[in-house]
Amino acid sequence: MIQLQHEQLTKFAQEHYAAFKDKIDIPHSELQEILLAKPDRLLDVAEKYKHYDDKFENKYKNFTSKKKEYDAYDLAEKLQVNVCPYCNINPTYTVITQKGKKLTRPEFDHFYDKATYLVLSLSFYNLIPSCHTCNATLKGSETFSDATHLNPYSESFDKVAKFHLHIKDSTFYHKVEGFKIELDTQDKRAKNNIKSFELEELYKNHKDIVLDLIQKQAIYNESYMDELLTQYEGTLFNNREDLQRLVSGGYISDEEIGKRPLSKLIKDISIELGLV
Repeated sequence: MIQLQHEQLTKFAQEHYAAFKDKIDIPHSELQEILLAKPDRLLDVAEKYKHYDDKFENKYKNFTSKKKEYDAYDLAEKLQVNVCPYCNINPTYTVITQKGKKLTRPEFDHFYDKATYLVLSLSFYNLIPSCHTCNATLKGSETFSDATHLNPYSESFDKVAKFHLHIKDSTFYHKVEGFKIELDTQDKRAKNNIKSFELEELYKNHKDIVLDLIQKQAIYNESYMDELLTQYEGTLFNNREDLQRLVSGGYISDEEIGKRPLSKLIKDISIELGLV
């Protein structure tokens, strides 16, 4: 749901290119193109270098299992993606103790599946940090491409899809049965993301969050928010956006919804309710 930033990934890829170029026996310029290809170039690169598939399969196994110059924890720690960009539900923190023990990290989904596009198995922009539910349970071996699905490194799902609140009856103020939430979009690829990751079904389990927002909207009217801001600005929070985050329970700016699970849902419904 969030658009991943390129800067940290590009820096990491450039730093680690040297470790790859002496381990994989193909011309350096071609290897560089494969490893560093941006999302819109991945499919072209896969077709251009398909004849290297067998070599990449063998070298990739040797490189990751024996050489240890680079592993997924290194990349995950550099990217610092805290919430799955596909669902915005599950945390994807990277945790390494002070003693260097590696506890947890996101899984890396191959946006273009490595069974079909083996040469892209090491392309950095083909690796999407994601949760186990989205990567293994839901997507699995389903074929994705830029023509069928939104790639988090290319485009923002948040900009083309929105959660909406639909009131069913007068119990909506105190019962989740009194309303429903829908995730709407006119973008065909975003619709495929919603279907592939079962987002409509997953978010049915979070209607309690929406109920909290409905009740908060009744309590935190504009005058009360102004009063809180006047009383606590500069002490408990710095500005109105800080107060809105405190009240809603999620980050409500487009740039920050990847910092906390469910912030996309909270942002969209809060805006619709006039809470932010």
